[in-house]
Amino acid sequence: MLDPKRFNQTAANEAVVEEQFKKLNYLVERLDRKSSKRPRPDFLISDSTGPQMLCEVKTVASGGYPRDKNVHGVGYVHVSTQDDEFRGPFRNIPIDLSKIDNRLADAVRKRKALVDDNPSFKDLPLLVAFFFDPLAEYLPFYPRSFDERDERFREVSGILTIEEHIIDVPKSFEKLSEEEQRQFLRSAVTSPNRKDFVLVRNKAARRVVPPAFQLRCITEGYDESI
Repeated sequence: MLDPKRFNQTAANEAVVEEQFKKLNYLVERLDRKSSKRPRPDFLISDSTGPQMLCEVKTVASGGYPRDKNVHGVGYVHVSTQDDEFRGPFRNIPIDLSKIDNRLADAVRKRKALVDDNPSFKDLPLLVAFFFDPLAEYLPFYPRSFDERDERFREVSGILTIEEHIIDVPKSFEKLSEEEQRQFLRSAVTSPNRKDFVLVRNKAARRVVPPAFQLRCITEGYDESI
C-alpha cells in the first residue's frame, strides 16, 4: 500500500515542476496517467514549434536525523559549531549515489516503454527533475558523465533541480535611503518568490538539451558551448 504522505509529496513536487515549465511558457502534457497501461515519463514538454523534451520527476528521501529523546525532550539532535559544548569526533556518513542511480534507471525504463509504444518520441531528450531531502543531497558528487555510473544513463540528457530565491538584495542596498530600503523590502516580501531550474547536463548524453531551454536555466556541467 502506498504511503499517503509520500504520495502527496510526490504529487506536490510534480505540480511544482509543471508550474515552473509553464512559467517559462512551455506547454505541459501529462503522459503518466491512471489510464496508462505501460510506464510513462511524467510529462511531455512542448513549445510553439512542437514537442521538445520528456521529463520525469523524482523525490529522494533521507534517513532523517538521529533520534535522541534525552536532549531537552526533543526527538532530533541538531549540532552547531557555535555551541560551546560542541564535541567530536563525528562519524562521516558515506556518500551514497545509489538513490540517484535507482531513480535514473526507473526514468530510463519509462522512456524505453514509451518509445517502444510510440517511436515518434525517440529523439526527444529526457530530463529528470529531482527533489532531495537535505540529508540526501548528493548531486554535487554525481559525475557529469552519467555513464560513469551506468551505460544506460546516456539516455538521460540532464538532471533538473529547482532553486528558490527568497530576496535578492543588491550590493547597493546599503547606499539607499531608509525610505528606499523600506520600499525595496516591502516589494520583496509581497512579490512571489522567484524560482529557477538548475540544469546539470550529462556530458555523455545521446541527445542534447534544447539550447533555448538551457538559456532559461542556471546551467551546471561540462564547460562546452551550448
